[in-house]
Amino acid sequence: MADDIIADLQPALRIDHVTKTFPGVVALDDVDLTVRAGEVHGIVGENGAGKSTLMAVASGALVPEAGSVSVGGQPLRAGSTHDAQELGVAIVLQEPALLPDLTVAENMYLGQPPTARPPIGQLRAWSRDRLCEWSDDVGIDPDTRIEELEPEQRFIVDIVRALARRPAVLVLDEPTEHLAGEDVERLFAAVRERVRDGGAVVYISHRIREVKQIADRISVLRDGCHRGTFDAATLSERDIVDLIVGRRLDAVFPDKPALVDDVAPVLSVTSARGRGFEDLTFTVRPGEIVGFAGIEGNGQRDALRALAGLGHRSGSVEVDGTPVRRKSSAVAYLTGDRHREGVFPGLTVRETIGLRNLDKFSTLGVVEPRREREFARTAVAELAVKTPTIETPIESLSGGNQQKALLAGVLRRDPRVLLIDEPTQGVDVGAKSEIYDLLRDSARDRGMGVVVVSSDGIELAGLCDRILIFSRGHVVEQLAGDEVTEARITGAALTATTHRDKADRRAGAAVRWFAGDTAPIAMVGLAVLALGLWTSLSSAFYLTTPSIAGLLALVAVLGFVALGQTVALTIGAVDLSVGPLMGFVVVVESFFLTAESMPLDRVLGWVLLFGVPLLVGFVNWALVDVVKMNAIVATLITFIALQALSLVLRPQPGGLFDSRITDALTFTLGPIPVAFLALLVVAGGLQFWLRRSRTGIALRSVGSQPDAARLNGLSAPRVRLVGFLLCSLLAGLAALFLLAQVGSGDPTSGIDYTLTSISAAVIGGASIFGGRGSFIGTVAAAFLVTQAIGAVTFLGLDAAWSSYLPGAMTLIAVAVYSRTRHLARTH
Repeated sequence: MADDIIADLQPALRIDHVTKTFPGVVALDDVDLTVRAGEVHGIVGENGAGKSTLMAVASGALVPEAGSVSVGGQPLRAGSTHDAQELGVAIVLQEPALLPDLTVAENMYLGQPPTARPPIGQLRAWSRDRLCEWSDDVGIDPDTRIEELEPEQRFIVDIVRALARRPAVLVLDEPTEHLAGEDVERLFAAVRERVRDGGAVVYISHRIREVKQIADRISVLRDGCHRGTFDAATLSERDIVDLIVGRRLDAVFPDKPALVDDVAPVLSVTSARGRGFEDLTFTVRPGEIVGFAGIEGNGQRDALRALAGLGHRSGSVEVDGTPVRRKSSAVAYLTGDRHREGVFPGLTVRETIGLRNLDKFSTLGVVEPRREREFARTAVAELAVKTPTIETPIESLSGGNQQKALLAGVLRRDPRVLLIDEPTQGVDVGAKSEIYDLLRDSARDRGMGVVVVSSDGIELAGLCDRILIFSRGHVVEQLAGDEVTEARITGAALTATTHRDKADRRAGAAVRWFAGDTAPIAMVGLAVLALGLWTSLSSAFYLTTPSIAGLLALVAVLGFVALGQTVALTIGAVDLSVGPLMGFVVVVESFFLTAESMPLDRVLGWVLLFGVPLLVGFVNWALVDVVKMNAIVATLITFIALQALSLVLRPQPGGLFDSRITDALTFTLGPIPVAFLALLVVAGGLQFWLRRSRTGIALRSVGSQPDAARLNGLSAPRVRLVGFLLCSLLAGLAALFLLAQVGSGDPTSGIDYTLTSISAAVIGGASIFGGRGSFIGTVAAAFLVTQAIGAVTFLGLDAAWSSYLPGAMTLIAVAVYSRTRHLARTH
């Protein structure tokens, strides 16, 4: 009877005939799935089975080629994360969709549907209350930036903000990978509570024991297809593993030789630890191939890179009994990311093979072409690389032959240990067999030790003599001999029960302060005082009223355009057009705001003062978000166009501005120009807007990480449009005060402000990578830059120092901020 009632209820989530393809891959093939309200629905499958892709479609993050999704009976508009939020879908991804440059509280705010977000003034208290619902001693400050949190803390924040929505459908994609044991129990308790309240939970995991423990029903995906839905109580862990694997060996592997047990190991690793793994101890015998296996992200790949010297590690690593501190010629590494880290487009086969072996055919650093060609030909012949000539561009070869060419370069170094990541990724079956033979023959004939990381269980079972199973950074099982089968490898990885230990690797308070928003303002303030003291001791005129008034008037112009540049940097762009835009506005206004102008002309002039910058901002946005140009290239085009138009309209300076307008714009209260006071008011308002408004948070979100911002329901193009318009509008305001200083339409009056505006914004704390900016810091930095340029004259320095000083200050600021922010960031 109860089952009949459940069957009559409207499904919480319904996926009908969904197909999703990527280039060369069918990720989902006509998949149907129904998730009931009040149940935990487990989804299991191997890497690449389509689990995460299916939920990305269900959450609006991906648009399928066919099929539909409905939530609570309401259709979901394909590709709309905003609509998914409104319908009650919350998703916690394998990599949390959090904005690294925003605080915990701001990320929790964005994680709520727009209609359910708390008032920003109450955001900190609201966030603390939600975190305390997870645990009274959660230890996460709502004001901490996400990038400063430990990985497990980031997952907790993502889970807590999803739970705070009381979603109709909660999707958890590998939620426990970075959680300590007590947090796993808290998660399970929260899941059960959500189900009791009538919500539906989709639980995706490779950890079969967890799925069995928490799920009511389990669906199995394999090769992009739905292979069935089962009551969890009717399946054993072994049954689930068999359903997940469900395929036979499809590659030919070389025979595994008998290995001598009492021979000295070629590689010995004792108590090694590093990012992503710990307490790694194992040996490799001469001629032996050892595999690292486990669900993706459990430390096996981190361990391999650390052994290759590509990451920090501690512990003991010895090759033939000799300690290896960092990198060693006795250890060779071949990356699994062939396209980004292996093959260099533009190099020939000869150059690719020779790149790792330059010392073998060069004398005093000079390559001998004949020896290099002979070396490459020998390598190509030994490894049967199919290439027309050794001068053929490496990228024109097939994937398998590219991999063999890379392997040739590595093996020709005759290493004692070969570390290889995904040896056959992206190559055809025939090339796979050849690579397997090469690895086995090289290990046997050279007495070399080989360590392989692969996500393919069949490959590991067929190639390796021994397998180490990684789970949450630990080796949890070792398989050898007849135990090395795909089923055992998959089963061991899926049924691992290890938990991560809590860690505290957070940077010290001083580093966090330097990485924050206060440090730039304080450092700039100290620099202003120091430079001011030095200059005043060198010139009695420096602190007089006329000198101060002139300095502040110049600060006002630079300050306004630097505020605009700060907006651009915050959204992840650089606007090179601001300087010529200022000059162009000055030129345009020189035709309308003169003493001889008619009243209607003056009205049009004031309209153009705002209309021209807004038009330029729109053009910049269209080039970036519609034409898809890089922001620097797009604004450089606008830079050139505006400067050319200025010179066409005013080949020489001309058109005197009405003195009544210039007098009003240069009016001072004592030594302080009204323009500078206006700058302070605008900067203060923008600072409040950036930190305490939805639009300000959206700007920083898009600049911090556009993809994550989209997953949080934000439209990056719309947000960038606001940013480009505001940037140009502030440059237009800067032009208004500039025209009062230059007095006439000078076509070159704004050019220098492009670089100085970037300097002021960066010195003031804006990140060149986006997501961060301080308008107060920018005004302080504009003061410092203007002061430094003016101080050159008072100090009697060469005019070139007016460029040296701002440039040096910018470099120092970038170096200090980047380094401290890197140190404060946890990984």
